[in-house]
Amino acid sequence: MGKIIKIIYFIEAPFNQRDYDRFGIEILKENGFEVEIWDFTPFLNPKRSKVKLPDPIYYEKTHTYPFKNRAQNAISKLSNNCFVVCLISYRFESYPIYRSLSRNKIKYCVELATVLASSNNKKKNFLSKLKKITFIKLINFGFLCISHKYLGISPATLILASGEKSISFNGYPISIKTEILWIHSLDYDIYMREQKKIPTQVDNYIGVFIDSCLPFHPDHLTHAGLPPFTPEEYYPAICNFFDFLEKNYNVNIIIAAHPRSHHECYPDYFGRRPVIRGKTTELIRKSKFAILHWSTAVNFCVLFKKPMIFITTNKLQQIIGTNLETMSSLFGKKVINLNNFLNIDLNENLKIDEKAYLDYKHSYIKRKGSEELPFWQVFANRVKLLNE
Repeated sequence: MGKIIKIIYFIEAPFNQRDYDRFGIEILKENGFEVEIWDFTPFLNPKRSKVKLPDPIYYEKTHTYPFKNRAQNAISKLSNNCFVVCLISYRFESYPIYRSLSRNKIKYCVELATVLASSNNKKKNFLSKLKKITFIKLINFGFLCISHKYLGISPATLILASGEKSISFNGYPISIKTEILWIHSLDYDIYMREQKKIPTQVDNYIGVFIDSCLPFHPDHLTHAGLPPFTPEEYYPAICNFFDFLEKNYNVNIIIAAHPRSHHECYPDYFGRRPVIRGKTTELIRKSKFAILHWSTAVNFCVLFKKPMIFITTNKLQQIIGTNLETMSSLFGKKVINLNNFLNIDLNENLKIDEKAYLDYKHSYIKRKGSEELPFWQVFANRVKLLNE
């Protein structure tokens, strides 16, 4: 094996400034690696490739492949001085990519550092999935039932993992030879950077809503092509709840906009409340409490020990109900259905179980005893050892 000098990210969603920061590209460069981005979105997620990003970026080492055969040809020309960070899910559509890596004996890793607590009720999950069955989902189900070794797929060299339970979400080709590299959630890097800043005083009159951009999220384009809600179905219930809190508890609700949102392009659906994108961590840190659905931003609430109020609607309950209930139960909370609620005791909802928060941290964010280094520095250190 040659010395690894180049790290290549395989992605299936348009590359943006947020990705540049989260992928630790500057850290890898400082460690002496060349870094490239190979974007396979045009043929793996063609509809998503047309989504307009709020934070586009030009990175000269980005290569976009519009067709599968061009991607396969490019992979076939890679040498063993490359290491691939494969951020593409393992499924029937991505089989040619994994097969090309295997044929060319390119070492690669998969990432299990961005996971959420979800329902383990197999019966409910099965019935829920059965209602949404499609032809391609049937194909993928059959594909995943076949061992990767019978499909000519080499197992991943590394799994980049976060908390103890992150491994249970694995759906990638691995074997007993695959090494688990315990790092932490990518959000933990953001938390560490925020902790180094001058502490901000908590505003006891501020609550932050973690926006999931449900009527407009680009992920909808990769499924049925339509959002699960219309704005008219979703926002009035949300705003009625905010009105109730503001009127009865003398608080103000601020919106932490989803990083891929374009709220400035839409009508004022949040009732003139401040909508701020790119500041979710800071907003959670300075607020008294957070309101959310099923979101990875729960990590910041846990790390900053912020009380959480979990909310749903009748329609949202049909989509992520079991997962939302599972997550809220880990913190001893009940999910509030905004289509049915009459009253809540905010003060009661603002109590937190510190043990539950610590358990969640170790289970899903950062395994106890893992290094307090930036995510990609831990990764770079391990790749350097491969060179030895």
